[in-house]
Amino acid sequence: MNRFTDKVVIVTGAASGIGKASAQRIASEGGVVACMDIQEDALSDAVNGINNNPDTSGAAFSYVCDIGDPKSTKKVVAAVIKDHKNLNALCNIAGILKLQNTLEVSLEDWNRILAVNLTGTFFMCQTALPHLIKTKGSIVNMTSTAALGSHPWTAAYAASKGGLLSVTKTISIEFGKQGINANSLSPASVETPMSNNAKLPEGADYDLLKKILPFDGIVRPASDVASLVAFLASDDAVHINGIDVRIDGGMMT
Repeated sequence: MNRFTDKVVIVTGAASGIGKASAQRIASEGGVVACMDIQEDALSDAVNGINNNPDTSGAAFSYVCDIGDPKSTKKVVAAVIKDHKNLNALCNIAGILKLQNTLEVSLEDWNRILAVNLTGTFFMCQTALPHLIKTKGSIVNMTSTAALGSHPWTAAYAASKGGLLSVTKTISIEFGKQGINANSLSPASVETPMSNNAKLPEGADYDLLKKILPFDGIVRPASDVASLVAFLASDDAVHINGIDVRIDGGMMT
């Protein structure tokens, strides 16, 4: 299956987790993947791993970028267009998570989480849209079940993902007639460095973990989510626009 032959795809957060798995999946299907992340060494390793994989029919390229800085995103998107001439899909996977008691959330933490997860991702979409309109391309944004239901200790994170969910729907209806497909994914807990490194706040009520873990008790690997990212970024999803797909084992059903 080579759904991305001759297609250029930006994947943010490509140094690890779902972003890395998505870049691998899209490159394995023939895509030219512009891999973006702030972690330069880890990004280089991820890109080299993709390009040295004998099953890769596409190619990956490294672009160091702070998604939380709109000036950085504009500069890097311009570099992608200069290098590869066009853009067919944007997969916004980059995000940060910090579990905190609501009473202890600092303004600094609040601003940084929203800067990456919401503001920066919005400006990635805004910057990429003129190029995506030319190719009738796709946007895939990574939200979270925290955007849909009550998750403890995630006030800033849930706010950022809820905002991104609304932004995605706005883009889908505003640009749908111009050929843009914009959709989002809302996973529950996924086994990634981001979730593994998230520490519970002191004195956390462990019974509340049931609000975060998938109903079936499975912490899904990043590759499971990446398969859906690739589908929504491909022409197979040409008639799918403005939806949010939960990946939670039925937890919120």
